[in-house]
Amino acid sequence: MTSVNLDAANRLPPRSDELFRIYARFEFALKMAGHCALQGKAVEVKWDAFANKKTIGKKFFRHVRDTDICPTLMKAPPKPETIKNGQWGFADQATNPVCAQDLFGLVRRVRNNLFHGGKYFDDDPTRNKAIVAEAISILLLSLEWDNEVNFYFEGRA
Repeated sequence: MTSVNLDAANRLPPRSDELFRIYARFEFALKMAGHCALQGKAVEVKWDAFANKKTIGKKFFRHVRDTDICPTLMKAPPKPETIKNGQWGFADQATNPVCAQDLFGLVRRVRNNLFHGGKYFDDDPTRNKAIVAEAISILLLSLEWDNEVNFYFEGRA
């Protein structure tokens, strides 16, 4: 038992834990499907290669855009972290996605902002809830579109 109060640590948006689990399994599946490379001594997941492959790419992005699956990510994406005058924070604005590579970059940013502490002082819980749900939707939809990565994600290997 600890005497540390965990209330603040437990204030992440709803479904954050689900996003972490899906994201971790998704990266595992990407590696197993060959979307990775050795960078020095570390394995790097090649998200951009996945986003640009034939089964995803332009068709996937158009589908996401045209069906309004993730309106917040498309029109008000999460801002990247930055440091201004020695202070950590977020950039003034983020660029809206124009392709699948951008969209998966935003999914990674959602995860990174959550995992690296960027959502503990945010005062817009409705938006945060939407962004997490939309990131999950993009990952799961892409698994429906790409049988190879889905094969490893579902543990059929």
